Amino acid sequence: YSKPSYSKPGHSKPSHSKPSHSNQGHSNQGHSNQNRIIQRYLNQYAEPLVHQVPDITTTGDRFQHVLVIPAYDETVGCIERVLPSDIRHTLVIVVVNAAVDCDRSSIERTQQLLHSLTTTNDLFTLIAHTTGTTLLVVDCCTEGRQLPIKQGVGLARKIGGDIALAYIDQGAIATDWIHYTDADVVLPQDFFACVDTLQQTQQDEPSNTDPAVILYPFQHHPPHDHILLYELSLRYYVTQLAQARSPYAFHTIGSLMSINALHYAKVRGFPKRKAAEDFYMLNKLAKTGSVVRLLQPVVTLDSRCSHRVPFGTGAMMTRLANTKGEAHAFSASHTSVPPSSNYPSAPHPCLLYHPAIFAHLGDWLACIDELWSIEPCLSDKGTDGKAIAQWFAQRQWSDAIWIPCLLAMGLEKTIQQAHRQCRDLAHFRFFMWTWFDAFRTLKFVHYLRDHHYPPIDAEALSMELGLLDHRLQGLKSMNDYFQKQEQTLTLSVGPTLAFNQNHKSIQNSHF
Repeated sequence: YSKPSYSKPGHSKPSHSKPSHSNQGHSNQGHSNQNRIIQRYLNQYAEPLVHQVPDITTTGDRFQHVLVIPAYDETVGCIERVLPSDIRHTLVIVVVNAAVDCDRSSIERTQQLLHSLTTTNDLFTLIAHTTGTTLLVVDCCTEGRQLPIKQGVGLARKIGGDIALAYIDQGAIATDWIHYTDADVVLPQDFFACVDTLQQTQQDEPSNTDPAVILYPFQHHPPHDHILLYELSLRYYVTQLAQARSPYAFHTIGSLMSINALHYAKVRGFPKRKAAEDFYMLNKLAKTGSVVRLLQPVVTLDSRCSHRVPFGTGAMMTRLANTKGEAHAFSASHTSVPPSSNYPSAPHPCLLYHPAIFAHLGDWLACIDELWSIEPCLSDKGTDGKAIAQWFAQRQWSDAIWIPCLLAMGLEKTIQQAHRQCRDLAHFRFFMWTWFDAFRTLKFVHYLRDHHYPPIDAEALSMELGLLDHRLQGLKSMNDYFQKQEQTLTLSVGPTLAFNQNHKSIQNSHF
């Protein structure tokens, strides 16, 4: 997709030196620094085809929003189903993509989708839609333009995001947010309104939250036992992380995120991964700014089976549909409604993390502040973990089963480095939260799962948590319980809030 032969006559290269996008409330110096970061990214790290995008600034009009939709192995007409009926003045970037190692039938279906959108053979096609909305179709699926091996949806999201960032830098987009979704999603009315509200809220109530990404709430459709089990596992994991006071208590679903342009550039765009690109992207974004968890509007996700990526909703539905009564353990990587004829009920147990794991996680996170007061002579000793283990032994965590896991991760060297670099508790806390990120949190959880607390089924979980009434009412009741728990969480989360502990959080009532 990056070959020079794709350059089209008459397509001007975006000017990455024009500081045109605005961020009210910041100083001119701040604007200049933001522009430099974005321009450096576009010139050094953006995908090559971003320099070939068509110029959409000739009319002098600006789009209000930009939306990126990667589309692979989707049905004809899927884009129309995604877009809300009230969409206005939006640039929709559709990256129709397939990797060279995809199976032939999937590539052919993807090419059929492309041909339903455009009859040209161009790399980029602009299509006027409705009410000032335009589709920019990017061909990354025909022969010679397909994505490299093992660089599927992650690279597709990056291509779309890079193009969106270039247009924001040109001044063609009025807001500084890159919205993402998928081609099997139904977006709600007022999908873009929350960004406008957030920007207005920050102007009215200046704070240090500096949001990097906005996450929308979700529901799956159609509902059935398999998807209820999967959705329960997602909500359970996030709410338990929140109860443990983890700064990474948020969903990592790529079709639910809107990313601030500056923060997109700071983390150098999406990882070029075939799967889990959303998890790793959010893990990076959370370290540059806060993660905003909205209460509304709700995005509807498809609960179908799918082979497009090795894990995630579609892959999990396929695995559950193929089980024959054996137990299956959910991993955190990603309704009183009777099962429909197309989605038979799941008679087998599906396993979840034991709640005791999150109690131990909470114990570890609670002792991070105390590590700031650790004696300097102790923190400087390179004793292969013995000094830190001795420190734990002298306190209430003397028998903590998670100490070997942290030492294996390199806790002692991390503490030594933190004490050398951090000037106060807030910076130390941020350093430790950044080190013990979403990935290490998951490793911690898996260590305790594998060595101490085997996974349990939903019925056992309800007994452990005292949710007897919900257990008797079924999966929907349990899922609803955790969904309500999610709605009580604070609006903003993330390690950058280490500097904001005494600041009054923005309340969900604004949204």
